[in-house]
This record gives sequence, C-alpha cells and structure tokens, in this order.
Amino acid sequence: MPVRLPLVLTDDDLPETELRAAALDGQVYAVGDSWRSIAEIDDHVGRAIAVGSALGAGVVAAERTAAWVWGARGPAPLPHSGLVVSPARVKHRGRGSVIRQVVIDDDEIVTARGVAAATPARTGGARARRDNWTPQDETAAGDVSTQQGVTSAEAVAVLDRRGRLPPRARAVHRLVHVCAGDAPTQVGVESPRDDAHPPRRAAAIGIQPALTR
Repeated sequence: MPVRLPLVLTDDDLPETELRAAALDGQVYAVGDSWRSIAEIDDHVGRAIAVGSALGAGVVAAERTAAWVWGARGPAPLPHSGLVVSPARVKHRGRGSVIRQVVIDDDEIVTARGVAAATPARTGGARARRDNWTPQDETAAGDVSTQQGVTSAEAVAVLDRRGRLPPRARAVHRLVHVCAGDAPTQVGVESPRDDAHPPRRAAAIGIQPALTR
C-alpha cells in the first residue's frame, strides 16, 4: 500500500532539489517556503501548516502572516509574523521570523492541524490599526473579510477588548470600507463618551469554507 505524503512538504521530507524539480514538473506548488501537491487546493489548512513549520511550536501566526493564512492573495509575507503569550513555552525555529509577546484571549486563536493563528476578526482589526495603511494592507484585510465572512462589527469588537485606543475611529472607517457586505451603520464611530464604556466581548467566530486557488 503506497505511503501517503504529508499535506505540506518541506526539506525535512524530501531534499529541496527534489521538491523544486517536482515543481518544475508540475507535481507540486509552493506554499510559502514549503510545497504542496497539485492534487490539494490552496486553503487555510495548508497555509497554516507551512507557517507552523517556519514559526515553530508555541508561536501564533499573526498580522501579515495570519492574513495570508486566512486568504490574503499573493505570496507568503516573509519574514513571518507571530506572537506568543509566554516566551518560556516557545520552541521557535527561527528563519528570520518576527515574534512579539502580546495579550491575547484564548478565543482569539484558532488552531488548524496543530498550528495556531490569530482569528480572522483579530487579524482584520490588527491590519486596520496600522499607522501606515498601505494598499497591500487594505487588500489583505478585504481578502480576509471576503474569504472568512468577517464583518467590521466583529473585528472592532475584538479591538475593543483592549480598550478604546486612539486609532479606533480610523480603524472603524477602514474596516467598514473593506469588509464584505458591511453597511456604515453597523459600527458606531468613536464619540467623546466612548472611553467611558467597557470593552465589548466578541462572539465566537466560526470558520468559513476554505479559499480556492
């Protein structure tokens, strides 16, 4: 009985020269710095596994990397971005990744095949809070919303868990603009009294069907 290959191949499975030769023959395609059989679709599971092999155990894919996992178009953003809750529990493999220690709730993390990633809602909100909002950020946030069905209300609710930060109104404006099917009335823009309100809790986030190639 033939042995089934892993969903995602790295140079731990086959020499890199063989993997590149297989790509030239049309047998595999690149997924970040890993490879996948053309018989498998390019979905969040394969992307997560590829990211996990680069980040290592205990690191949560975040920011640009999480956006790519959840459907942002284009090649994998290298170096990868990740976050940790406790550095003592991390077995980071390196490869030039950018790792930060942050506060994150358990339900803001989704695990796919043992690889942890920030949820689509947290990921979209994190992109919208960037000081330097580039066309690439706008496209990535829109792709995550479209592929995973994230609304601006869900993304802002996750942001508000950390308190009403100064860039909130700007982030809300960006999210309403990029989130699929949103209407401007779904999320209130920051008012002078917003700081007096406690942070809102986000509802549990369901994972939507995987993207296709």
